[in-house]
Amino acid sequence: MIHIVNGDVVGNKIGNLPGDVLVWREMYDFGPLSHDISGKNWISWRAHFFEKKLAIPAELFIQNCKNQNQLLSEIQKETEIVLWFEHDRYDQTMLMYLLNELSKKEMMKLSMVTINEYEGEDPFYGLGHLTSTQLEELFHKKKQPISDEQKKEAITGWQAYTSKNPTDIEKWIADSKRKLPFLKQALQSHLSFFPSIHIGLNEVESFVIKYLDSNSCSFSELFQAITQKRSNDGISDLYFAAMLNELMSGPYPLLECDNPLPDYQNPEPIAKLKLTSYGLDVLYGLIKCFEFYERDWWLGGVYQKKDKWFWNGKKLINKAEY
Repeated sequence: MIHIVNGDVVGNKIGNLPGDVLVWREMYDFGPLSHDISGKNWISWRAHFFEKKLAIPAELFIQNCKNQNQLLSEIQKETEIVLWFEHDRYDQTMLMYLLNELSKKEMMKLSMVTINEYEGEDPFYGLGHLTSTQLEELFHKKKQPISDEQKKEAITGWQAYTSKNPTDIEKWIADSKRKLPFLKQALQSHLSFFPSIHIGLNEVESFVIKYLDSNSCSFSELFQAITQKRSNDGISDLYFAAMLNELMSGPYPLLECDNPLPDYQNPEPIAKLKLTSYGLDVLYGLIKCFEFYERDWWLGGVYQKKDKWFWNGKKLINKAEY
């Protein structure tokens, strides 16, 4: 038996369960994506994007991908694999990817432990906040086999999520039978990461500029506020910092800070942030962000610098049609 988890915290806590633990280190809510990203070119492309945005050394990223893919290829088909994932966008995109890859390898015994709440833990922050005893209890009571229908939903979900045309996600959501209990919700949350057609900021960015209205605050305070507000996203501190850095780039920055934001090389969250005059103009509707702000960012398979897709609160709109 092999347990696949997305963090060392959970991996260390389930060490007493039967089998080996494989901690999967990747972020499928971030960076360049396509249906198949296992090739050298795609891994290299992602590695250099991660280095540019998160300061993760490209060589380290490439070696990690190589090691993980090698470990996955060496698993015998009859081995039971248990996938431990929560309900949020970060976890569900990883679950989609892994089920897609494991299905290609025709793995015969796939199970999962997937939850969005735990009795007595309110609010529920995730598997990593549970004790070893609680996780072991989940394994014995909540582990369930993954059906062919669930595999199919993950495969089609991954295809839609990584499509260059994000309306494929909307079609997938409309057709979803909810075989995987939290995937539809995660992809609905994903759509809100597209910039609003009204102001040019996505829902996370809009929250940030409203929170900073006339005030400065620390990165830690802002990150805590967004994780409480957006519990279905699973935003990491590095992802959030990279998003904020985008708002501080270019000739018309919306934010400014007194110290560098956290990244892989310097993870300490000591920075304080505040709005610039441009940020205030966007906040009060004097200008629209998309009139001057060019995004070097990926959302699933969509590269925003090239493909101008916007969210109107109900559906996606291509700027060419607007």
